[in-house]
Amino acid sequence: MVPAPPPRVRSPPSSTPKAVTSFAQVLTAALPVSSNDNLPQPYIRGETLGIKISHEIYEKGMVVCKHHLRGRLVLNKGDKPYMTRDIELKLHKLWKTTGAGSMLSLGRGYYEFSFAYENDLRTVWAMGTVNLKLGLLLLFEWTQDFNLHTQRNTHAQVWIRLMALPQEYWMERTFREIASVVDTPLLIDNAMTKHIFGHYARILVDMDFSRKFFYEIVVEREGYAFPVEVVYERIPDFCTHYQIIGHGVTTCRWLYPRKEKDTNAAKEKVAQGKKPVPTKGLEWVPLKDNSSGIGSSAAFQAQPTPMMVENVTVLQQQQQPTV
Repeated sequence: MVPAPPPRVRSPPSSTPKAVTSFAQVLTAALPVSSNDNLPQPYIRGETLGIKISHEIYEKGMVVCKHHLRGRLVLNKGDKPYMTRDIELKLHKLWKTTGAGSMLSLGRGYYEFSFAYENDLRTVWAMGTVNLKLGLLLLFEWTQDFNLHTQRNTHAQVWIRLMALPQEYWMERTFREIASVVDTPLLIDNAMTKHIFGHYARILVDMDFSRKFFYEIVVEREGYAFPVEVVYERIPDFCTHYQIIGHGVTTCRWLYPRKEKDTNAAKEKVAQGKKPVPTKGLEWVPLKDNSSGIGSSAAFQAQPTPMMVENVTVLQQQQQPTV
């Protein structure tokens, strides 16, 4: 018979308090320790202090940002600003990406989005503008050396048509190669991939409107070349003077400002029009030289005219009793 094990005796709690680890200490322990050895030397040119960074490390940063997009949230006047977490929840329901992503606020309504897969990036990028019910999120291509203070929106998503393209060129890779001449190809219409009709090939392209438009592309292959007509669908208004999308150069309110009006004077005029204005009644004023005119004493003492005598006679006859 196996004897029963002795009962466990719990040791009394230690009176020494446990050391509390701060968040900064945990973060420092999780991050790799970077050395300050062999840092580049700064330089001074005139009144400017500068430094030249390592190009290899910069290239690694470019690789990290390869699957990034940028966007700007435009709200109407009076709309309550969103919290970053609220935007993430809305976009998660709309985009439904296959991989994990992240969102980073850059300030002044600008955001940067990272995606795990290139397919997710292109699918989201193809949407162009996202309606968040309160405000619009405008998406545009990630570019290096971004400065939110000088950023101008010159990009927009436009469908282009490659007219009368022969069927042997109807391959997805060929579509993207031809459309890349216009700008960055994003999406190919399902009717093209399924060969529903062959009138033209239709590709969604992210275009930079500050560049020149071309309405014909010369497509080359070994031993042969031919032109292809390009048709742009629904080109947005673009101000060529200020390089911004949203209005044309002929309707630019900075080039052609409206006539300035004195708003205060206009408000006062409207207010005065609502108030009743008192008017003076007509006053009887005697004529200055009416010594012999109508109503004067001389007129009453004048001899009766034949018309007056006749009127008096008729009045007397009417007043006599009939027999």
